[in-house]
Formats: sequence, structure tokens, C-alpha cells
Amino acid sequence: MGWGLEIAPDALRLCWAEPSRGGIRVRRALEAPLPAGLIQPSPRDRNLLDPAALAAPLAALAKGAGCRGSVRVALPDPVFILRSIPTDELPADRTEARQFLRWQARDHLPFPAEEARLDYLCVPPGPDGRARTACLVARERVLAEYEQLLSGASLRAAVVDARSVALTQAASALFTTRTSGLVCGCGVRTTLLIVEDGRPRVWRILAAEGHPGGASDLRFLREVSDSLLFFREAEGIGPVEQLFAHGLGSRTPAIVSALTDWLEVPVAPLDLRPLITAHRSCAFSGEDPTPWGAPLGVAIRPC
Repeated sequence: MGWGLEIAPDALRLCWAEPSRGGIRVRRALEAPLPAGLIQPSPRDRNLLDPAALAAPLAALAKGAGCRGSVRVALPDPVFILRSIPTDELPADRTEARQFLRWQARDHLPFPAEEARLDYLCVPPGPDGRARTACLVARERVLAEYEQLLSGASLRAAVVDARSVALTQAASALFTTRTSGLVCGCGVRTTLLIVEDGRPRVWRILAAEGHPGGASDLRFLREVSDSLLFFREAEGIGPVEQLFAHGLGSRTPAIVSALTDWLEVPVAPLDLRPLITAHRSCAFSGEDPTPWGAPLGVAIRPC
């Protein structure tokens, strides 16, 4: 429980939340819209094009919320790489395990392995029978940009997570089947994330031209379908039994309907309202809290 902050290309969202009776109780939630172009998420290149223009709204947001010190942060998915790494034997010590996995992941990274910051969890074996580890990786210098921004607002990151992974934490009670999927839009990018036994397993971040909308809807459907087939063949992931959609804007109903027909699995818009209890003074009390899924999820994530 604690403060959760989402740093997104369109806004900063800060909330205080805690688990409550299988759901989430929210006491504070504040948002600061951002001009387009200030944040360009990338796993390799500079992300914050004008840090000074971001520093003032972040400091004002933290001051207005009464937030200082430790905060858990959700960053855009394209900052990270999520890969499943075959591992015959993983060192018991987590520091040694991270060093080992950085080396194992070196061929999948667009930057030197020694510059990687990595977290991991064990997942079921793949088709080859080898044990596997799901690794969430980011470049140190990229994360340092965001951490320096936080420092200017008297904040420090206790946890740094990917947006869609944090979202699944907030929505964990909804993922009731063994293998579920989340189609999560953010700007012109869309993430297809697979959740197996309640744990994020693997994702694919679709290219900008694969983002749903108008004439590209058919391409998007094919991208999702082909990705699910690849996950089954290469990663040994079972058939997806349910799929949720989030952040697809006005096209959500059409995309949900098309995905249902195309994939022949239940697809529904992600709706966090049944899971959220908001204090009467909370900013979105009486409104749909679903757009706040990422900061809520990272806020309740254990450090």
C-alpha cells in the first residue's frame, strides 16, 4: 500500500491506495495533463525531451497530494522489454540471479547487457521442457532520467514497473482463468500481455501501424491473432480463455466485438469499478476509475 505514480505521455497520475476486501481502497487521486511530445518512450534512447517542462507539474502534483519520499512508479510499456528466458538452473541469490539473467538475455537487448536493470519471476516450462524465467528489463540510463525527474520533486522510486503489468495488478481479481490476455492501448502503441496463473508471462508491443483505428483495424486483429499463435508455439502458452481491452478510446466497443468474433474467446472492456472503493474526498469518487488502473496497481504492489 502507498503512493502510486503513473508517468504517461499524456498525463501524470498520482494516487494513494491500499488493498481492501479483495479490491482497492483509494483515498487520494490527482492528475496533471501534459503537452504532447514531452515524453517519447523508448527502451534505448532519450525519453524525456524537456525535463524542465515536466518538473513543475510533477512537483505541483506531489505538493497538492501531500506526497513526499517513497513512491511506486508505472512507466510506459515501450520503456521495457519483457522476455521469457530458458534457464536450466537459476542462482538462489537474487543479485546473482539478475546478473546471470542479464547475460542470458544479452542477444535480446537493444543495448549492452551490463547497462540493463532487470527483475524476474519464474514461469512454467516451455515446449522444450526447460525451466523459464519472465524478465522485465530496462536500460539504466533511461530509468535514471525518470528517477532524476522524481528527485526534483522530493520523490524517490521504491518500485518501477511497466504500465500494463501494473494494470494487471489492479485488475488481478478479474483474471479468473489460467491464461488471460490484456490488450492495453497507450497513445499510438498497444501492448498484448499474457497473464498465466495470475502472473505476467510475455507480451508483444505492437508497432504504431498496428494500433486499432479505422482502416488499420483488420491489421490490428491479425497482429493480435498471430501473436497469440506465436506465444502458443514458441512459449508453450495455453489457449487464452479470456481477453480484456483497455485504453483503446472510442473504438473500444468495435474492437471488443471484432476480437470476440476473430478469436472466438470472450473479450470485454476492462472495468475496475466493481473493485474500487473511493473515499468521498477522492477526485474520481463517483467516476470511472479504470483509467487510473496503472497507478492503482503499482500503489498496491508489494515492494
